[in-house]
Amino acid sequence: MIMRLQKPVLVVIGTGMAGGKLVQELLDCDKDRFEIRMFGSEPSGTYNRILLSKVLGGQYDPQQLWLNPLEWYNENRIFVHAGISVDTIDRENQFVIGGNGKVKEPYDYLVLATGSRPFVPPIEGIKQQGVFVFRTLEDCEKISAYAQNCDRVVVLGGGLLGLEAARGLMNHDVEVTVVEMAPHLMAQQLDPPAAILLRKQIEALGIETRTGISATAILGDGRVTGVKLNDGSIIETDMVIVSCGIRPNSEIAKSAGLSVDRGILVNDQLQTSDDRIFAIGECAQHRGQLYGLVDPVYEQARICAQVLANPESKIGYEGTRLGTSLKVMGIEVTSMGNVHSHHPDAEVVSYLDTNNGTYRKFVMKDGKLEGAILLGVQDRGNRFLSTFKSQESLTATALDLLVKGLESEMDSGDVTALADDCRICNCNTVSKLKIVKAIQNGATSVTAIGECTRAGTGCGSCQPLVSQLIDAYDPNAKERPKTKNKIEVMKEELPGLDSLPRLLDLAGSDNWQGMTEEDKQRAKWYGLFFRKPTPGHFMMRVRFIAGQSNSEQFRELADLSDEFGKGFCDLTTRQQLQLRWFTLKQTPEIWKRLEKVGLHSKQTGMDNIRGIISCPVGGLTPNEAFNAIPVAEEYERVIIDNSEFTNLPRKFNLTVTGCLENCCHPETQDIGLIPAVRETSSGTENGFNVLVGGKQGSGGYRPASKLDVFVPIDEAAKLSLEMTRIFRDNGSREARPRARLAFLIEDKGVAWFRSQLEKRFGKPLAKAGNDLRKKHHVDHLGIHPQKPGVNGERLFMAGLLVPVGRITTAQMRGVADLADRYGDGKIKITVNQNLIVTGIPESKLESFKQEPVLKELTYEPSPIMRGLVTCTGNDYCHMALIETKGWALEIAKELEIRTAGKKVKPLTMHWSGCPAGCGLHQVGTIGLQGCRSRIDGKIVDSAHVYINGKTGPNPVIATDLMYDVPCDRLVDALEPLVTHLPR
Repeated sequence: MIMRLQKPVLVVIGTGMAGGKLVQELLDCDKDRFEIRMFGSEPSGTYNRILLSKVLGGQYDPQQLWLNPLEWYNENRIFVHAGISVDTIDRENQFVIGGNGKVKEPYDYLVLATGSRPFVPPIEGIKQQGVFVFRTLEDCEKISAYAQNCDRVVVLGGGLLGLEAARGLMNHDVEVTVVEMAPHLMAQQLDPPAAILLRKQIEALGIETRTGISATAILGDGRVTGVKLNDGSIIETDMVIVSCGIRPNSEIAKSAGLSVDRGILVNDQLQTSDDRIFAIGECAQHRGQLYGLVDPVYEQARICAQVLANPESKIGYEGTRLGTSLKVMGIEVTSMGNVHSHHPDAEVVSYLDTNNGTYRKFVMKDGKLEGAILLGVQDRGNRFLSTFKSQESLTATALDLLVKGLESEMDSGDVTALADDCRICNCNTVSKLKIVKAIQNGATSVTAIGECTRAGTGCGSCQPLVSQLIDAYDPNAKERPKTKNKIEVMKEELPGLDSLPRLLDLAGSDNWQGMTEEDKQRAKWYGLFFRKPTPGHFMMRVRFIAGQSNSEQFRELADLSDEFGKGFCDLTTRQQLQLRWFTLKQTPEIWKRLEKVGLHSKQTGMDNIRGIISCPVGGLTPNEAFNAIPVAEEYERVIIDNSEFTNLPRKFNLTVTGCLENCCHPETQDIGLIPAVRETSSGTENGFNVLVGGKQGSGGYRPASKLDVFVPIDEAAKLSLEMTRIFRDNGSREARPRARLAFLIEDKGVAWFRSQLEKRFGKPLAKAGNDLRKKHHVDHLGIHPQKPGVNGERLFMAGLLVPVGRITTAQMRGVADLADRYGDGKIKITVNQNLIVTGIPESKLESFKQEPVLKELTYEPSPIMRGLVTCTGNDYCHMALIETKGWALEIAKELEIRTAGKKVKPLTMHWSGCPAGCGLHQVGTIGLQGCRSRIDGKIVDSAHVYINGKTGPNPVIATDLMYDVPCDRLVDALEPLVTHLPR
């Protein structure tokens, strides 16, 4: 006989977020009301499932997810049957039986918080090794372990959970393809324009997406090898993540005789058909609605707790107006209400800004906000979401909301200006005042705030705002430690520059197979790159300042490539050179020989300042305001071998130029110093205007912002170092995909960055002067006069085209010979992957033009060939989806033939093999981004086509024109463009 306890017994089935929230609310209402018992199928307490993608991605430690660990339940005298599932509910005798009959608990009241389970479609081969669902911490552990031996992953499902899984997998060095059967991504939350923009931004992160298509079979022989789609095409893969939605766990309720439809039916008091049994969360069906978001789940838990604590209460749950603000792969997304409204009385307005990657849509009806989408735009303080949920009547029209927003204090960006009653956490209805009081009482981390106020413990989308409040109201915020991503942890264990002994030891034994993942990452501090497409063979990136080289160096590089490589090198868009195909054992010898000719490969990868770009003919070209190369050299002298600058949050790019001909693309860089002049009391002064926060990858091309700062030439290096330090000290070391200066400026603002710089620089900064650059881009190809020599002799420089930047060792020696026999021995590398020979006397010019090597490396290229730039391509880069250099050459040559005799203006044609944009495809007259598409049932090399991108005083992000054009049909698509595009 089981004795009843004195207090009524409440049994909660489920220790997930719904069950955990319920008992929290009950303790707040009346902690002595019940004796509480719980069953949980997982052998642990309650954790935040919404942050699982960050655990999968390595940004969060699993310990950071706990909301109510088992210790918390013990401290609150709540007994949890951890890891024990419920078998049956005996309603007649009011018992819950679990653990295969071994556990029996009486109840006076019972709450079913059984949640849901992943829906796994009945696809052929779905039970093979390598197929996973993504729902629990255990799933994360299994996926992370399996991904270590994978190159490609397919995620089935392009909803929120599927995209979060894809995000988490990005940090496992695998190629990810998302397959979604709906016409577009996140079909429940987004309309087509928003989804298309989101897709573009996701693909810019390096994730391939396929929509309007479904999987019919998982291929393999016990272990996954591919996914077959309903169009007959096959995606080769090593791993499959199934994220095709969820289904309520209602079987236990049904077997107990409770009313069940799609979920467990409940009334407004959240009672089931048995008035002593309640159901909340994803398993409950209320007024025909099932809920899968945290906000309604928590609201149900609050209502249910109040009903249980006071059965006479008239409170009831009336449903939740669905809306959410979150980040999808670091992209702000807010969606609420009916975003697909076509009601004739509704006012619907939207605005799509592809340049800035933002989208706004508002649906108004009867003076109230009925629905909205904000993509790439933050709903600060959940202002729009609160207005939507409260159904506050507005005098503003939908157009007013689009143009002016809500015109509140939140729009200032200053969190101290937010009203005290502003709701920060929508899931837990936590105000700003409550959070500020918690900070003042010593809660100075997001986790601590969550523990004492519950803010941020729901969907997590308010955590950035909570963090900003801590920064604003905690006087010791600067000293507060933050959670670091796995690369940051790796750097703390052993800094990159300290890894040389380990590398030399591995090289001495030629043990490349013994390299750990950490070894491979640290090797990049010395310019050594393990390449997946060529296992056992490496790439080395050789560092040049502003592309400055000479004949001796080129001959040595050619010798190294012949001896240890395959007789060619690649020039990069950062004025550097890549050696390929050597082994780890050969590395020390290569370094030794590079050093003899004044070269090295240090700090050309990972979290360093990469090669510094400048006009390659600085000091020589008549078309410059001044020579900026000395500034680049001064900056370089400080950063090399200086640990102060070898542990940045992520890579950092600097361009400094005095060239008037816009030859360096400074708008694509973290820092761009461009030639300018300003008026002073004593006349005019030459110097630089400052641009900050440009980038290519990590979300696509973003032109740098004008800082409204002018710096004199002699102070430019110092100012650049201070800007680098600001990034070093303030850039994100938590979420690596957002660890770029562009995102720091996005979060903090240009005004903040300028004020920080002025403090560090130690004196007022002058406002920007007049930009001296010409509007058009000049590539320095051809033969041009340069500044006269010492004796006044007329000298020339010759810009030579290196098709797609790949140069043979014979060609390298040929250029070295030209530099010695005709010029001053100097060779310059351009950002367009070409070369310049300088110092050619007028008397030798005609002989120079007759040299045989110039038939291969011409100084008179066609308009089509001269602007051809490509990334490495998939023959050497595992991120690239197609082979870029071969396709680029083949298509350019065919276009030359087809346009022969036609007038073709100079243009640029930039190829990137993937969304990371190493080929700068979004700044070209024609930009091509490699992809794979299905044609006649076969997967083929293809490209997305962009047009009319440009850099310069008024940069423009290239416009999308065509998607998924097969490479073997690109000539037909591009032929009309090269003759008719406006420039």
